Amino acid sequence: MNNATHSRLLDVAVDHFGRFGIDGASTRAIAKDADTPMSSITYHFGGKEGLYLATAAHIAERMGQLLGPAVAKVAATCQPGCTPAQAREAIHILYSHAAAVLVSAEAAPFARFIVREQANPTEAFNRIWDALMGPMLGRLAFLLVVAAGGKLDESEARVRAITLMGQVLVFRVARAAALRAGGWQDIGSKELETIRRVLADHLDAILDRLAKRKES
Repeated sequence: MNNATHSRLLDVAVDHFGRFGIDGASTRAIAKDADTPMSSITYHFGGKEGLYLATAAHIAERMGQLLGPAVAKVAATCQPGCTPAQAREAIHILYSHAAAVLVSAEAAPFARFIVREQANPTEAFNRIWDALMGPMLGRLAFLLVVAAGGKLDESEARVRAITLMGQVLVFRVARAAALRAGGWQDIGSKELETIRRVLADHLDAILDRLAKRKES
């Protein structure tokens, strides 16, 4: 197998499928932009659907790599048995790093693909969920339970986890609105620091409120 061709096809497919979906994307155009014969798609992936599913797995793997440094730091900061303060610190680490990843240029084509799958889920969504989103949200939910001193059950923690991640995701999936609202031309280092500061304030306000909750 030519690994260079395999990787190039996946990189091009991310962009094409993200922009046009599986029905609108053309394997001929993907092969052309990857500078390889159409037969390469059949050889490496078995056809268009195989390429689509492989693209989803590629996105999950690459996003996992981008988030990996924060995940490792979180694991070192808060292991089972850690204190609420350590869990809070770990959430801040994950939250801050996720913001940087999601506003980056590299994440843009990944986000387009994932947003399409959110609207009309296929087997590709299952692959992204199982490899990336599910474990990430599960980790965040665990940290929230610890940070709240055990005053959250697992179900509510998962709802709060997806809600918190939504505050980060909006700067990618609603980027045009975020730029207009912020009066920004782009999201650079200065804008990212503003986003991180606001996210941190929101997170602390939520965790402070949870810490004051009476035991159920």
